[in-house]
Amino acid sequence: AEARAALDAAVVRVAQDTNPRDAANVAWAFATLGLMPGAEARAALEAAVVRVGPDMNPQNVSTTLWSVLSLAATRAVPLPAYYPSLWQAACGFEERSFNRVEISMLFHAYLIHTELVGGVARGEVTFPPWIMHQAREAWMYSARDDVTVSSAVKEIASILGDLGIRNEVERLTDDG
Repeated sequence: AEARAALDAAVVRVAQDTNPRDAANVAWAFATLGLMPGAEARAALEAAVVRVGPDMNPQNVSTTLWSVLSLAATRAVPLPAYYPSLWQAACGFEERSFNRVEISMLFHAYLIHTELVGGVARGEVTFPPWIMHQAREAWMYSARDDVTVSSAVKEIASILGDLGIRNEVERLTDDG
C-alpha cells in the first residue's frame, strides 16, 4: 500500500510535465503491476495523455492502448474518456509504422476490447483497417513462433513425457 501511494503521488507530481513516452510508460507500469491508479493519479494521467496524445508515436499508442485495456479487463478500471482517440491515432498510422512487438500489442489490445470490454467503451471506436490481417499475423507469430520456454518447463515436460503423460508446453487454440 505504501509503494502504491508513493507511485500515485509521483504520477500526480510529474504528470503535467510528462512527454508521450513517459505517459505511455506510466500507464504500462500500472498495467503490468496490476494496480488501479488512485483517483488523483488516474485524473493526472488522463490529463497528461490528453495533452500529449497528438504527439504520440506508434509505440506510445500501442503501449497505452494495451495498458488501459489490460486494467479494464483485469481490474475493472473504467476506460478513460480519451480511449476512442487512441484508436483514432492508431488509425492514423500505417501498419508498417509499428514494429512487430508494437503491432502485436495493438492486436492484443484489439482482442481485449472485442472479447472482454467492448461493451463499456466510451464513444465510438474505430479500428485500423489493417488490424485483422497484418496485426493478427504479427500477434500469431509472437504467440506461435516467438516463444521462449524455460529449461525448467522443458525438463518438466520431458519428465511427464517419460511417465507417459501426454502434455503440451505451449499450445494455440484452434482460432489462434
